[in-house]
Amino acid sequence: MNIIIKDDQGLDTVLMMDGYSKEQRNEARQAIRAQFRDTTNKVFLDILGKQVPETLTVNMAISNRDELKGESAARLANYNVAISRVDSAVFTIREITVKTLLNHEDLTMFKSTVTHEIIHAADKQMLDNSHRLLDAIRNDIAEGYDDFNRQGENSNMSLLRTLQVFNHFRAEGVAILGESLLMKQRFGSVSDSIERFCSLFELLMIRARMRTEGDKSKGDIFDDATFHQAYAVAPIILLIVLGKTKKIDIELTKKALDCLDSGNYNLSEKEVITIMREALSLTLIGYIQGLTSLGNEIAPIRPFLDFCGSLQQDTDEDNMQAYERLIMQSKSAETFNAAMDQIMGSCISEKELDDLYTKFMESTANDSQHPQLKEKISKLYFILKEDENPDRRRLAQWALTYFFDDEDLIYDDVSGIGLIDDITIVDYALSLMQAS
Repeated sequence: MNIIIKDDQGLDTVLMMDGYSKEQRNEARQAIRAQFRDTTNKVFLDILGKQVPETLTVNMAISNRDELKGESAARLANYNVAISRVDSAVFTIREITVKTLLNHEDLTMFKSTVTHEIIHAADKQMLDNSHRLLDAIRNDIAEGYDDFNRQGENSNMSLLRTLQVFNHFRAEGVAILGESLLMKQRFGSVSDSIERFCSLFELLMIRARMRTEGDKSKGDIFDDATFHQAYAVAPIILLIVLGKTKKIDIELTKKALDCLDSGNYNLSEKEVITIMREALSLTLIGYIQGLTSLGNEIAPIRPFLDFCGSLQQDTDEDNMQAYERLIMQSKSAETFNAAMDQIMGSCISEKELDDLYTKFMESTANDSQHPQLKEKISKLYFILKEDENPDRRRLAQWALTYFFDDEDLIYDDVSGIGLIDDITIVDYALSLMQAS
């Protein structure tokens, strides 16, 4: 692996004027190379199990002290996704971080900074997928408009910007979680993080809906303060999402949360690797799906449903209440079926489901992006056709009805989030059948 250290902004001159000798500056460069190399090998080889990038480029930049005042180590460098490729990665590391390294003052900050940014590099595939999704939505919005720069007037812009906030929370959650677990650092209170995120989530959705209705008096939901909240709460929420969606075992989730809360680490290396592998495999849509299934104590579902209803100009209060009961309160197939009956009106017949299932499998035959979803739909269809228990067959029929109906609670053609409710219903139906 080739690690290139660049000084595009004259940092070397600044360090020399501050009294650092040539030998000290060379020593710092060697330390930067060593830390990037060690951390990259750890993250890519141990966690991802794949070859490290061929080239790492580190740009040393002069700090803007006012801008960086009071920031955490994670904000003292950045990974440039836009100009990085699969075989190379470009980083910027700040003057203040280099000086702590030179003075041997706080090597933890330096190591945390590098770890954080290497995790972003390891997360590149999911970041790229998110950016492609956001670009696709942006292009959809732009179609038919002469001046895209004025699209703040378009209600769908609030969807795009809200997804950008979620994407930021997911990405920083992964990076800070990796930084904390690999460095064995205390992150902060779980209860405080949940309380802050709950308020933020609700406010985000309410403001987003106000934008769709043309009310901008409440300010922009996309200000720096909103994005900055990610650094205070994101890894805690990410861990809870991973546990809720069963990407990691619930006991391991609790154990990791306790480590972040107390700073007393009893996680094995294998457990850390397991957590980080699952975190790095979580898509933006999977993250939002997990949020919407957490419950009102963390991610209030009502403002999310209101927002979705406002996007499609079709808010059905009875259906929303039924969906809330379904996801938040339902513990039995009977309650599930009753709520589905209220939302959907009637089941799609088994014969029609046969045709829809066949078409779905044919249309996704070459789709490698959603193998788990296809597996879950196949499992439901098998239960519908083969299970001896009529209650389980009925449950599968309702879940498939919801999945194949394009105009369910959140219309499937709402870019980016149209299938979140479908996937949540599918997962919930399967979990009910597993529990029975």
